[in-house]
Amino acid sequence: MSVAEANVNSAAETAPARSRAETRRRLLEAAVALFAEKGLHGATSAQIARRARVATGTFYLHFPDKEALFREIAFAALAELRTRQERASLGLALGSREYLRARTEELIAFAAEQRELILMVFGRAESAGLADQVRDAIVPEIQRHLERRAREGLAPADLHPAVAAQAHAAVLTRVIAWWAAEPSRATPQQLVETLLRMNPSLLPAAG
Repeated sequence: MSVAEANVNSAAETAPARSRAETRRRLLEAAVALFAEKGLHGATSAQIARRARVATGTFYLHFPDKEALFREIAFAALAELRTRQERASLGLALGSREYLRARTEELIAFAAEQRELILMVFGRAESAGLADQVRDAIVPEIQRHLERRAREGLAPADLHPAVAAQAHAAVLTRVIAWWAAEPSRATPQQLVETLLRMNPSLLPAAG
């Protein structure tokens, strides 16, 4: 299921409701493609409506502006990714190498399936402000893992969890956008292995 499809109310039963849901789906799909191609500021509401084959006025029946649409798509994607990662790592020891590998592999699989969406959020300088909002939503989970490892004596004594979490979130999003732009740059397995090697959660504690 695409992120656009996930945003449409599947419970719509009446003909008008089905039509509205279909229009919203087309607007979401058109927006992902145009934002990936042109960036937030390069794409217009009229262009999104045109690609979705609806009138510009119809766009505003569904979304107040393109920034609100961008945010909806970005955070729906983040929620979908988290759900997939939770499913992939279910039953694995929290913070273990196996746990982090499962979640990293799911991240790469998601990026491969949703290249346009990744480029939409992280691949254009014009959307940096909103990309930062998405990145900031990733940081707390990373920081919690690092703080837990520090309490258990499993992290280097001089590793600052907040600093490391910010750095790792920045690396992850930059690398994923770089790869999504041209997947031939590295194989998925090479991405996974390299990102795991760089993961601050797996740095050895001081002996």
